Amino acid sequence: MEQSPKVREKKQPFKRWNPRLLLSRYLRLNLAKRDDRNAYYLVAEVFWASFLNAAAAFNVAYAIRLGASDQMIGFLSSIPALFAIFLSIPVAQILQQAKHKKPLLLSSLTVFRAGFIAIALVPWLNFLNIPSGAVVVVVLVLFSITNRPFIVGFAPMMSAVLPPQKQAPVISARMQLMHAVQSGTVFLLGFWLDAVVFPLNYTIMYTVTVLLSIVSIVLIKKIEYDDKPKINVVKTRNIKTTLKSFIKVAKNNPRFMRFTTNVFLMDFGMWASIPLFSLYYLNVLNATDGWIGTFSSINNVSNIVGYGLWRPFVNRIGPERLIRYVALMRPLWPLAVALAPNLTFLLFAGGAWGLMVPGLGLCSQSLFLRILPVDAREEGQALHSTIQNSSMFLSPLIGIAIAEAIGIPNALFIFAGVRLLGSLMWTFNPIDREEPEAAPAA
Repeated sequence: MEQSPKVREKKQPFKRWNPRLLLSRYLRLNLAKRDDRNAYYLVAEVFWASFLNAAAAFNVAYAIRLGASDQMIGFLSSIPALFAIFLSIPVAQILQQAKHKKPLLLSSLTVFRAGFIAIALVPWLNFLNIPSGAVVVVVLVLFSITNRPFIVGFAPMMSAVLPPQKQAPVISARMQLMHAVQSGTVFLLGFWLDAVVFPLNYTIMYTVTVLLSIVSIVLIKKIEYDDKPKINVVKTRNIKTTLKSFIKVAKNNPRFMRFTTNVFLMDFGMWASIPLFSLYYLNVLNATDGWIGTFSSINNVSNIVGYGLWRPFVNRIGPERLIRYVALMRPLWPLAVALAPNLTFLLFAGGAWGLMVPGLGLCSQSLFLRILPVDAREEGQALHSTIQNSSMFLSPLIGIAIAEAIGIPNALFIFAGVRLLGSLMWTFNPIDREEPEAAPAA
């Protein structure tokens, strides 16, 4: 009789450190409720997905080391965006009318992640006398097409399953967990890639992280929501009726379109400069894989802290108002890289930058979920995605062309100015808080 309490005391500490219990307590979730279970799965899945995301941080370095040219690196950003421009709206129509949406999302995500196994095998096919760097770029571009249904459908799914009061906490927790895993993983992978012979190092890295990401797919499958089409959905049979449907979504949701316009103008300078950073680090400053891993790790750790710091401000001030101020920080990073071309300095600057970025990310993501049209979530996501991808397609090509003409540092100065002008749109074209917000689906 006396031993029974002792046995329970020994088991109790193990229960306290159960990951499921810790995460549910941190998010204040009651897992007996469907909404809270969905919130748990949305946060937990990102843990396993983050290993593959960490490996993907080395995609550009991998392609460059296999001989990809500067133009090909620009295509790595721009061509997937071009496909997205033409595919987002048709994919949204398919999802909007699908009998069940979740199987399409899961299939899309699975095929996309399998693409990393394909690029892992490319260097071992050199007996075919193929340009390995170009093949890696082509494979990454082609498999990005398969991910389009998941990209179009994931945000609408989050909007449907999360009540407004849980959106900012779940987004923040997802980002913190993602950066926590990525910071340690990228740091270790950087040293792994430096220590193990190429290309075996990359092949093992991609294979292992793809296998880990399977758990993420299983957790997404467990999310419970009504993924059947609305009763009033009318099947569109031609381009004309499809365009009319999207014009109607834009016309009936002016707040949503103001948000989409602001994001387009703010991010144009960002997408133009993104490929320049990798080219500058690797080709000009001679960064190693170890440095890339350390830089990404520091940035991820800073993001973890940043999301924790910014979350109470977003809830207290409101994302509509706060985004006007945090967006003005957007030009700081290209200025830092252009003014101080030193790898050691950039490690510290990257840490400081990582503290600031979550403020903008949390504001924009929270706003997007709130103002996504309730009766046309997939169409709204597709419309937003089409507009943003037009920027993602054009701006990297423009960025590479300008950098080749005047040099990367001078190009970064120009795009810092473009970023600043775009960020001012949140002041001149504000998202008014007084307008009614979309209610979540039951």
